[in-house]
Amino acid sequence: MSKVVCIFPQDDTTDFLRPLCDHICTTFKAEEVGYDTSGGNSQIEIIHNNMRDAKTIFFLGHGESTCLYASIINGTKLFNKDNISLLKDKQLFLLACNSDQLINTYKLSKAIGFGFLPTSLRDARRVRKLHSMRIEHLKENDIDSYNTALVNALINTLSVATMEDPHLFVERLKFSTCEKIVNILLQKETPNYEIVADVLYYFYKDVYIR
Repeated sequence: MSKVVCIFPQDDTTDFLRPLCDHICTTFKAEEVGYDTSGGNSQIEIIHNNMRDAKTIFFLGHGESTCLYASIINGTKLFNKDNISLLKDKQLFLLACNSDQLINTYKLSKAIGFGFLPTSLRDARRVRKLHSMRIEHLKENDIDSYNTALVNALINTLSVATMEDPHLFVERLKFSTCEKIVNILLQKETPNYEIVADVLYYFYKDVYIR
């Protein structure tokens, strides 16, 4: 099997993604590469060096339309216009805010990206709207419910078969996420459960394949 790398710049804003990272490492025999904010620029070099000969890259972290972050806490950028060539000609799974725009901006191919993902209160209050929907009043347990559903839906979806066929990935993600939406609407466990359900709808609706 060709080399697979899972880049997981873990801090307290991405801790909830640990089960997904573990699933990717087990399912795809991926090598996990992390980021330590105390490590300085050498940490960036280690990540870049580990991924150079990889065929498939999973990225689980923060991003925007022009970059992916090694750390959102100190604003360290892992990929931007200066080194985006490192991602060229690789199969990419980029779980990061606005990675759909990043893929389109840099014309990355064989890539799966996502829209805006409000995985923290800071995200919800900073952006305030997801499409036309107001999200700034989401509470901590609303966000926790969203994050748990997102991770479980991806774990249920990601497999060798779905990574070989991105359209199959989209269909299975839609099915799995809809199951989570139904459960949230039935259980009504958080103050804004209906908004959580709507945000999950956009999670799979905004998936981007190029």
